Amino acid sequence: MASSGPLRLTVIGAGFLGRVVAEEAQRGGWQVWPVVRSQESAGSLQPDFPNAVAADAVLPEFWDRQAPACEGMVWSMAPSRARPEDDFLAMHRQGAVRAARWARLRRIPYVYISSTSVYAEDGGAWVDEEAPVATKEARSQAMVEAEQACREAGGSVLRCAGLYGRARVLKTDDEGPERWLNLIHVEDAARAVAIALRNPGLVLNVCENEPRRRGRPDGQWPEGMRRARRNKRVSNARLRALGWRTMAVIPDENLKPA
Repeated sequence: MASSGPLRLTVIGAGFLGRVVAEEAQRGGWQVWPVVRSQESAGSLQPDFPNAVAADAVLPEFWDRQAPACEGMVWSMAPSRARPEDDFLAMHRQGAVRAARWARLRRIPYVYISSTSVYAEDGGAWVDEEAPVATKEARSQAMVEAEQACREAGGSVLRCAGLYGRARVLKTDDEGPERWLNLIHVEDAARAVAIALRNPGLVLNVCENEPRRRGRPDGQWPEGMRRARRNKRVSNARLRALGWRTMAVIPDENLKPA
């Protein structure tokens, strides 16, 4: 449905990345509708985004009765540490899939924010968007299912590396085994969303041009610590071919321990 005024963008999940996506879109002339799960979060957004609403986009009721009319949509909902693990699976297997179907019915551009953690590689090799994904891990499979729904809707998938920037400061210690760490500044990731909205049907890696080295050859994770990171180097060549460039990279020597 065409809008007679500014184009409207719904951002599902306006947290660390989603808020920056909303800021970039608003500067680009979009009328932005952030959707967050708590009234407290909506209240903090409303001074800058008057259309921010509190609603649970994982639930079917949201898509039946509450989803705002729009000309574009971005799924950027991130898991909360305060919620159980099952919430992560529902967020992607249910919420993101419902969002994709809603966008498909209305034929609007849709971008799903996924993660480079879906790749199976753990030996330090380079991977691109065609590399195998992890088939036996519930989190990876949930994101892959949401990716598939997005592509069936004609949308684009952004597989983001570890986000940092603004208030999120990287740790520079050598904890854990020697490995490659793929990262992306939150502002660079937000700019990639605009490219994805203009280029439907793609899967794009969003990361710095080169990964960073972390850990020690003899390093070990503390017993009982769950680490979802895999040892790989992620290529962003496909995204760079569309004109995207990293602009906010912070050199390791300028980082401060978190």
